[in-house]
Amino acid sequence: MLPYACYLLKVIICSGVLFGYYWLLLRNKIFHGYNRFYLLATVVLSLVLPLIQINIWQSQNTTPQSIKLLAVVTSSNEYMDEIVLIAKRNRFTAEQFIGLAYFLTCFIFATLFILVLIKIRNLLKQHQQRVIGNVYLVGTTAKGTPFSFLKYIFWNNNIDITTTTGNQVFKHELAHVQQKHSYDKLSINAILIFCWCNPFFWLIRKELNMIHEFMADKIAVEDSNTEAFAAMILQATYPQYRFPLTNSFFYSPIKRRLAMLTKNKNLKAGYIARILVLPLAVVLFAAFTLKTKTFKSTAPPHHASKKITVVIDAGHGGKDFGATSPDGKIAEKDLTLSIAKKIMALNADADVNIILTRDNDVYQSPIEKAGFSKAQHPDLFISVHVDNEKNNLERSGMSVWVASNQYANADKSKLFASAIINKFVNDYRLPVIDGLLQRTKGIWVLQEEECPAVLIEAGFITNKKDVAYVQSEEGRTTIAKNVLTAIEMYAGAQHQPFNATTAIDTLPTPTLKPAPAPKNKIQPEPMADKNVGGKTKIVQAQEVGNKIFTKVENEASFPGGDSAWKKYLEKNIDPTVPVKEGRPQGEYKVIVTFIVKNDGSIANVTTDNYKGSKMAEQCINLIRKGPRWVPATQNGRLVTAYRKQPVTFVIQEQ
Repeated sequence: MLPYACYLLKVIICSGVLFGYYWLLLRNKIFHGYNRFYLLATVVLSLVLPLIQINIWQSQNTTPQSIKLLAVVTSSNEYMDEIVLIAKRNRFTAEQFIGLAYFLTCFIFATLFILVLIKIRNLLKQHQQRVIGNVYLVGTTAKGTPFSFLKYIFWNNNIDITTTTGNQVFKHELAHVQQKHSYDKLSINAILIFCWCNPFFWLIRKELNMIHEFMADKIAVEDSNTEAFAAMILQATYPQYRFPLTNSFFYSPIKRRLAMLTKNKNLKAGYIARILVLPLAVVLFAAFTLKTKTFKSTAPPHHASKKITVVIDAGHGGKDFGATSPDGKIAEKDLTLSIAKKIMALNADADVNIILTRDNDVYQSPIEKAGFSKAQHPDLFISVHVDNEKNNLERSGMSVWVASNQYANADKSKLFASAIINKFVNDYRLPVIDGLLQRTKGIWVLQEEECPAVLIEAGFITNKKDVAYVQSEEGRTTIAKNVLTAIEMYAGAQHQPFNATTAIDTLPTPTLKPAPAPKNKIQPEPMADKNVGGKTKIVQAQEVGNKIFTKVENEASFPGGDSAWKKYLEKNIDPTVPVKEGRPQGEYKVIVTFIVKNDGSIANVTTDNYKGSKMAEQCINLIRKGPRWVPATQNGRLVTAYRKQPVTFVIQEQ
């Protein structure tokens, strides 16, 4: 309904501008044929121009976008019990009520339109007709006659057609028939059924009716007595009602009709008024049809000083299937290969040389992959994978991994990975972890590279929605375009001078080597996840200067346990928030991540998805303002640990 409402608004604006020109320069002028054409053209242009879209393409600015350098974060895989909040929404929204009122009014006008046609048809059936030339004369004494409709003249039998007055009236109605005025009336009234909310169309209909009378009056008084015809109009008794689709002789404001009968011609002024419409038409055409769009130039970026070699590794392959879908029909090795090929196929930058570690289903060990890549002397390395979570088939989203801090390429890898995350956060249908992930050991293909190297988990193969999107043409194309844009952003940032206006928005970067653990303190335990590149992936569980556990013996808990936690959330969260945000029917799972410190206080509350929404804001505030928690324990000591809480909002129609 909203797109249609926008269309109607554009129609109203366009018709208002064109009708305003008519009112100021053309109204009550003697060139009736031109005015008739202008008003009809106004209706047609107002309906058509908003539908036309002519794109004017311009080259996109290739200045590198800002890269926000993200900090390294880790997240727990341990979800607490999920909270599901159901909101009932009224079946009819305000928008639906407006739409219903609009279509009900359309139905009323359509009914009136049909009733008038039925009344005219009944008059034809009830009275005799005779043919005069190409016109049918219908004799009747019905109120509102004489009037004309299409090729029919409904004549009042009380008027003698052989008299001078009767002959002028007949010539007047005959002019309506010959000039096909009924078609104008039928068209404008049919349009008003759907555009009844446009006040300018109603004014146009009124002016068209007047112009019809002017044109017919002009023909009726040719070679006749103008004064006598005017006197006849003044003395005529107006009927009590008329048909809106017909041309009634006794209809129209007297003053304007009489003034038009005696108006002198001024050809010079008339031509000027008509010619001035041309620049107005050009302006309206440009305003309503020309749309500016940008295209990304395939020319080399202006900031590139040399060719960039990028090695794309399609994870796994051959006998190494990688992760598989729950039904065993989809293998990670096939998804990663299709994504890698799509990246290579969509690369249109001659200064970016894409090299694949494999272009078919062959096995390569992580050592072989790393050796092949190093032999290419790449500027960037990307390993493509798909994540899995057998214990939680609902887990969703993409993530980006870099080598741990002790490796020389860690810092540059973080900048490149940040460029990738920045792009995916704004253009990806799946949730995106807004932070970089590390593990303490084991990602051989990353740590062996000398250049910036990242590993992309495009989604979860164990989640049906994720794997369907990653498999789709849309999903693979989006991944490829995002990766290629991130490559260009990173390359551009590297060639910009580092100053106050640099394209790199730097944040404090963790040191290259992990800080040594203080004596008598508990070392954080690494968390095992899935198999990546033939090795077990470990999530780093420690940040610089602060130890944060992701896997502990006893998880942090809400005072009173899980039941008290669920009651607290259900009591304090408003389930109607997504309804108030205007979201459609469906489920919205907000993943809240936070840290429970060893003193029970809460810190770093954020969400993995729906960032900036009212749903996310409400969940964050509720956890942040809640009571202290019971801290997690490891080896009998209180420790700081991550927790995650999914809160699902469900909108159901009543």
